[in-house]
Amino acid sequence: VQPTAYRDLSKPIGATTRFDADRFYGQWTITASFTPQQEAPVTFVQVGEADRLQVLTDEIPRIAGLYRQGVPGELIPLSGQQETLVVMWVDDDFRTAAIGTVSGTIGLVLDRDRDGETPADRVVAVRDVFDFYGWDTSQLKRTN
Repeated sequence: VQPTAYRDLSKPIGATTRFDADRFYGQWTITASFTPQQEAPVTFVQVGEADRLQVLTDEIPRIAGLYRQGVPGELIPLSGQQETLVVMWVDDDFRTAAIGTVSGTIGLVLDRDRDGETPADRVVAVRDVFDFYGWDTSQLKRTN
């Protein structure tokens, strides 16, 4: 069964030039997604060489694994089981991020705010970014 694509693949997708791996490492919480997800942690950990990182998550096994950094904000899998992850947007303070796959089958809003409530200005920014890259934002839902 092919996963559903939530993105118009004729539109380009791009990674944020603001990406900084050192600031991105650590634990995030999935606060919204295009597929039903639980509110769950996703952790990015540097491993070995400077451009290598591991994504840890029980909620979305399809993205868990080892990656290398491509251009800033592009995470290229080191195994054939994952897809490239693109960090499309992150706010100035690295508290909220929009990430997704080129195929449009996985799109996530990650947040570091402790109360689980993403401020309205960042919610608007995330929706605008997903919309710009061709995602069907009517399908973007808060996690349970």
